[in-house]
Amino acid sequence: MSSSHIRASGGRLRKYASYFRLAGLLLLLAMLPHPLRAEPLRSFVMVTDQPDTTYEGKWQRVAYQEAFKRLGVPLEVELMPTLRVSAMVDSGAVDGQFMRVPAYAETHPDQVRVDESIYEVRFALWVSNPALTLSRLEDLAATNWIGVYRRGVELCERSLSSLVPPTRLSSIATENDGVRMLLGGRVDYFCEIDAALKSALYSPEFKGVTSVRPLLTIGDRVVLYPYLYKTHADLAPRLAAVLKEMKAEGLLERYRQEALEK
Repeated sequence: MSSSHIRASGGRLRKYASYFRLAGLLLLLAMLPHPLRAEPLRSFVMVTDQPDTTYEGKWQRVAYQEAFKRLGVPLEVELMPTLRVSAMVDSGAVDGQFMRVPAYAETHPDQVRVDESIYEVRFALWVSNPALTLSRLEDLAATNWIGVYRRGVELCERSLSSLVPPTRLSSIATENDGVRMLLGGRVDYFCEIDAALKSALYSPEFKGVTSVRPLLTIGDRVVLYPYLYKTHADLAPRLAAVLKEMKAEGLLERYRQEALEK
């Protein structure tokens, strides 16, 4: 074989070897994680007991969608009954919930409070009968009135269960159920948060109803906070900062006013 043939063969071998090295390198790169091929962020699931057709449900969704947009985290909102909300967040089946009272974490240690309040509410006994009067909550024990509270509203349950026997106190699923029972004369009072009661009265079903009024407030006004499942504790201060920023911009109040007008 001539020297020229040997040189040509050697060149081809070096060329093939380069191809093999390049193919191996490409295969190795394909096996490594790559930022361009990262999985999309999983949606963060927050739950509420307020449908998106209600005053409360409308402004809550708009507010949290904006907050999570600023965090760069996709948000998914699920609707479920109040009592189930607690169970789902306690178990970590969902990531958090829109609002609860400050002391909520004492009975739900697997949830972390986001330390920026988003709303103030007052708990009250609501009535439709204009003849009913009550000076103090303790005086309820001396009446024969029948009452209801919404399941999962723990302050109502605690406040009433020590004063009223089970035969005259029961729980219901929604605030609309409570208003229906008041208007139908099936109960004398309904223990509920003023925000939820307002939300029910703004619904088409009760449009024009003016007879429902607060008979007696329970305690002072209470601020409400978001709560997250404990594995998301690192997100809590970031969400708090965003909510504080939105409050300073007047956005939360604007969202509430816009929901009232719709």
